Amino acid sequence: MITVEEAEQLIASRLEPLPSETVSIENAAERVLMESLQADRDLPPFNRSTFDGIALSYGAIEQGQRAFPIVGTGFAGSPKLELTDPKTCVEIMTGAPLPDNADCVVKIEDLDIENGSARIKDGVSLSIGYGVHPQASDSAKGRTLLERGCRLSAKELSVAASIGKAALVVSKQPRISILTTGDELVAVEASPLPHQIRRSNDLALQTALQAAGYTNVSRSHIVDDLEETQHAVTSVLKRADVLILAGGVSKGKRDFLPEALEAAGVDKAFQWISQRPGKPLWFGDCKRDGRRTYVFALPGNPVSCFTCLHRYVLPALDRLCGKRPGEARYAKLASEFQFKPPLTLFLPVLLSSDSSGQSWAEPLPFNTSGDYISVARTQGFIELPKDEINFAKGAPFPFTPWSI
Repeated sequence: MITVEEAEQLIASRLEPLPSETVSIENAAERVLMESLQADRDLPPFNRSTFDGIALSYGAIEQGQRAFPIVGTGFAGSPKLELTDPKTCVEIMTGAPLPDNADCVVKIEDLDIENGSARIKDGVSLSIGYGVHPQASDSAKGRTLLERGCRLSAKELSVAASIGKAALVVSKQPRISILTTGDELVAVEASPLPHQIRRSNDLALQTALQAAGYTNVSRSHIVDDLEETQHAVTSVLKRADVLILAGGVSKGKRDFLPEALEAAGVDKAFQWISQRPGKPLWFGDCKRDGRRTYVFALPGNPVSCFTCLHRYVLPALDRLCGKRPGEARYAKLASEFQFKPPLTLFLPVLLSSDSSGQSWAEPLPFNTSGDYISVARTQGFIELPKDEINFAKGAPFPFTPWSI
């Protein structure tokens, strides 16, 4: 068996970034940006009023003036006006350009307006620049606003739209195929016999992948038959960038996947990792027609399968798509915990936080690696190193959430 760290390194050493493509901004949600984006002009592009009121010259207020004749109205979306007389004012709306020679905005609720004149109420405190969103204060023209490698959520797409990027260069969506195996598995809507269980792994994998932004996912199921397994593997390898298998990778008499993968020309990197859950995890790749396909054969037990997806597959997909790695998350153990086997433990936890913002992880050990019921109550898992047995309350450990 290899260590968790060795498995990470072997996976990373084989990954080749996917090519990029240009898509409309409407179709770019959750894709990985493959270009940096710069401001095409100052943001905001003019001195902008932050609320409704009047725009005036603060110098007049300093000289004691409190009432100002209104000589015009500035609207959002209308050309900028000019304040030619510093003793007058312009009525102004939120978002409108500040008139030339004006440097202060007074809120409408701080005014008494009557007969075309605006009087500032007693006790209202003002200053130069009050109520003004200055030109280029958000960003100067040419400044990089979004870096290559970020995932495009709503806030990033808002930035892209503000600088006129109707089309964006993004990483191609990997074509992902999920293939589950097992005679004991039946469809969700079926009535299982006493010796059967309903399929859940493939749906859980697909849902987690889509939630992480990987939407080009298909799934299928095969029974424990060598010939059918070989045919299914060969067929999927022709069309997928990533093949995720669930079950059939251990040492059982009907675990045909390792043999089928070898026959299909997939080069195995490893098959066993010193971890719990998920010891039998198979990874390899093959190259056909100049295109590389990566294969992750995950354990069939639900907890092992789901954990290995988050610990290995999702980070590998992020690498393939050029996504910049995020900062590692940590949580402190909320109670003492002991684990004797010399294995890295991925321990499901109930996450909470205190008034200081510190995250605390309460261990919720699973009954077996098939105990998806208890794991459903948790928010993720912490990673406990294999070279320790006793883990103290308050000790921090890496935390991986089930959802992004």
